Amino acid sequence: MALVDFLVDLARNLALLLALTLLYSVVRRSWTRARPALRAIFAGGVFGLIAIAGMHTPFVVAPGVLADARYIPLLLAGPFGGPGAAVTAAALASIYRAALGGVGSMAGIGTIVTVGAFAVFVGKHWRGRERELQPMTLLALGVALDIIALVWAVALPDRATALHIVGIAAVPVGLFLPLGTVGLGMLLVNESRRHEERERLVLTQFALDRAAEALFWIDADGRVLNANPAAERLTGFTRAELLQRHLWDLEVDGDPARWQRFWETVRAEGSRSSEMRFRRRDGGEVPVEASNDYIAHRGREWISLFARDVSERRRIEDERARQGVLKDQFLATLSHELRTPLTSILGYTRLLRGPSLAGAAATRALAVIERNALAQVQIVNDLLDVSGIVLGTFRLERERIELGPLVTAEVEAARIGAVGASLTLTCDVDAAPLAADGDGTRLRQTIRHLLANAIKFTPAGGRVEVALERDGDDARLIVRDTGIGIEPALLPQIFERFRQGDSSLTRAYSGLGVGLALVRHIVEEHGGSITVQSPGAGAGTTFTVRVPLAAAARQPVVEAEPAPTADLNGVNVLVVEDEAETRDLVATVLTACGARVTATASADEALRALPRVKPDVVVSDIGMPNGDGYDLIRRLRTLDPADGGATPAAALTAAAATSDRRRALEAGFEVHVAKPFEPAHLARVVATLARRRAA
Repeated sequence: MALVDFLVDLARNLALLLALTLLYSVVRRSWTRARPALRAIFAGGVFGLIAIAGMHTPFVVAPGVLADARYIPLLLAGPFGGPGAAVTAAALASIYRAALGGVGSMAGIGTIVTVGAFAVFVGKHWRGRERELQPMTLLALGVALDIIALVWAVALPDRATALHIVGIAAVPVGLFLPLGTVGLGMLLVNESRRHEERERLVLTQFALDRAAEALFWIDADGRVLNANPAAERLTGFTRAELLQRHLWDLEVDGDPARWQRFWETVRAEGSRSSEMRFRRRDGGEVPVEASNDYIAHRGREWISLFARDVSERRRIEDERARQGVLKDQFLATLSHELRTPLTSILGYTRLLRGPSLAGAAATRALAVIERNALAQVQIVNDLLDVSGIVLGTFRLERERIELGPLVTAEVEAARIGAVGASLTLTCDVDAAPLAADGDGTRLRQTIRHLLANAIKFTPAGGRVEVALERDGDDARLIVRDTGIGIEPALLPQIFERFRQGDSSLTRAYSGLGVGLALVRHIVEEHGGSITVQSPGAGAGTTFTVRVPLAAAARQPVVEAEPAPTADLNGVNVLVVEDEAETRDLVATVLTACGARVTATASADEALRALPRVKPDVVVSDIGMPNGDGYDLIRRLRTLDPADGGATPAAALTAAAATSDRRRALEAGFEVHVAKPFEPAHLARVVATLARRRAA
């Protein structure tokens, strides 16, 4: 009967130790994000409460001699909860033992405090490495518990009784404490390891869920076992839908037999890269590069497939190949375009050296030579212009231009060619003045190219119409023909360099395919736009060019007849520019014209300088950090005129589009000047604004 009671009491103590393991697991999971101090106190409370529970379930070692498992959780609180947990557990157990009282209370409290101090020492050494504890280390800690318990047992008031108890309990307690420490310690070690594995799994899943590459887990039968969000984005299917499919359902041209061969290959090699095409839910296809790894674990096999979308890379490669084809076609076309006029030039030149050509025949020969030489000049000029665009050296020489006379002159110059081609050429120019700030030479070049194309691609008997009209703040030029038209598929590519509708040498029309690309660049450099419409082959073509008009209300950029020089003597100019070199350039240009320049690097600095400088003109950049030019002009215009609120201002900016110009004027600037600027042009702008201020 005594043995049964002993085993029952021992089982209760073991159950308490198992309960500690479960509670420790809960604490590890529930208090992961808690502050370290709170986590230590909570863990210490768990270990301390288990120790107190152990005091309530002692087991009989001998008649009148009891023992319990209290010291095991108190010791293990150190390595598994940290020094703070060890102190908390020892404090709780000591308070409870003191409350119990009795002749052995001092020895009991002393044992608890000593074990707690030992646990703090162990915790400092092993905390964070508790998963590395080995059974022999735990056994040594259990033996240390034995020694502490036996030493304090001798401290009982009755020395004879104490020695009697030690003699009786030494063997059973000496076995129980080390073995209990090893048993509970290994349970806690395993729980720590499982917790770390769970954390690693969570982190791994977190990384996979946020990975840019799609991940599929696939078993030997080709079924999708798991997929990350990137796989959903790649295929368009939800994860639930993917888990109902086989890989061959997703792969274009996939089938079970092909999958089986692929599985065997990856299984044999362990890892393999491949290229696939996945079928999206919307019916589209996406090319991918896949990294496939064979994994075997606990009798199960699968493949992890990382898929990277290479659509953009393929697009770039295709574009590079397309550009290579265009380059080859261009070189062949260039050779043709150079050799054809050279044939006429050289042939007629040799004939003119002999007696066979004279009179009218010689005159015609000279006309042919001149016409083909001019064609060569045009080719060279176009190539130089395109080269300038590519190298970034293409520049405009801006001035105030009346567009009506310019368009009329170019139409009249093209009329001879139109008549020679048996075409009707009409011109309708708005009677009202339409002035723009631009490069007259380049704008004439634009009109000339559009007219030449219209005449060249319109069969005899056709019609070419030119119209110039006002459209809001823009001048709109329309060149319409009844010619061969453009296939709809070619419209998006018509302004590409070296692109033509028919690039073969047998095409009926000459040309390098650079003219329209050049036209678009010139128009956009003027802050304008060009569009093309054609119903299709044989239905004619319409080109529409829009160029911003000079702002009549503000008279912004240059005067109609600018003075050859700008006198800025006595003019105070406040320059606002964050880029140091540009700021110095603007200041140097204006100072050379006699202005007194104050240069600032930000909107805030400019506003602080305003009362002191009292500028006649403000010249400000737009794109600046910590308050741009728009912010500056808005804040300036809120000031009283006496404080500078009415000071004329010019926006000096690299944003040169029509929308940028319009936005600057609407914000409160009188003038929009595009970078890069001509020094004389900027000086004239400032002089104009200064005169307006004086008036």
